[in-house]
Amino acid sequence: MKEFVLFFMDYIVPGSTLLPLGAGLLYYKQLNKPLRTLLLYLAMAFTLNVIGTVLANYGVNNLPGLHLYTICEVVLLMLYFKAAFDNAKADKIINIILWAFPLLCIINFSFFQSLYEFNTYTRPLGALIVIVASILYLAVQSDFKKPELITVSGRIVASGFLIYFCSSLFQFIFSNVLSHHVAKEVRKIIWEIHACLVIIMYLFFLAAILNERRKRQY
Repeated sequence: MKEFVLFFMDYIVPGSTLLPLGAGLLYYKQLNKPLRTLLLYLAMAFTLNVIGTVLANYGVNNLPGLHLYTICEVVLLMLYFKAAFDNAKADKIINIILWAFPLLCIINFSFFQSLYEFNTYTRPLGALIVIVASILYLAVQSDFKKPELITVSGRIVASGFLIYFCSSLFQFIFSNVLSHHVAKEVRKIIWEIHACLVIIMYLFFLAAILNERRKRQY
C-alpha cells in the first residue's frame, strides 16, 4: 500500500496533467481562446510539478518552487480569465492583479516568509483571487454580449477551479502549522486528499476540452 501511495503521489498526480494537456494539444485548432490559454497553465504545472518531485526524491527542499508556482499559477489563470471575460472593466482589474500579485509574492519571500517554508500568506490569497474570478464568471455568463463567450466549457473549468481551490484553501493557510505540529500520518492523508482534488480539477479541464472539441465539429 505504501508503495502505491508513493507511486500515486510521485507519478500519477503529476502525470494526470497530461490528460487535459494532451487533449488540448491534439484538438488545439478546435479550442476557443480561453482554453488555449489554459494549456499554458497546464504546461507550467506539469513542468514545475515534475521538477518538484525530482528534487523531493533527491532530498532537496522544493518549496522555492512552490513560491514560483504560486506566481505563475495566478498570472496564467488571470490570463485565462482575461480571455474568458473579454471585457474592458475586467481587463483593468486583471491587469492590476497581473503586476500586483507577483510583487506581493516577491515582498513576501523577501521580508516575511522564507523561500524554504510554505507561502501561507500569498498562496491563500492567490486561491481567493481564482475563487472570486470563478464565481463572477459563472454569475455573469448570461450577461455576455458575445455569444461565443457563453460556453459550457467555461462553466466546467470554473467549476473545477471552485472544487479545488475552495477545498484546498484552509490547507494553504495552515501548511506551516501542519508541517510542524501535526503527526506525519495525518499530514500524509491531507496531502493525499489534496492530490485527489488536483486530479479532479484536471478531469474537469479534460471534460471542458472534449466538450469544446465536440461543439466545434462540423
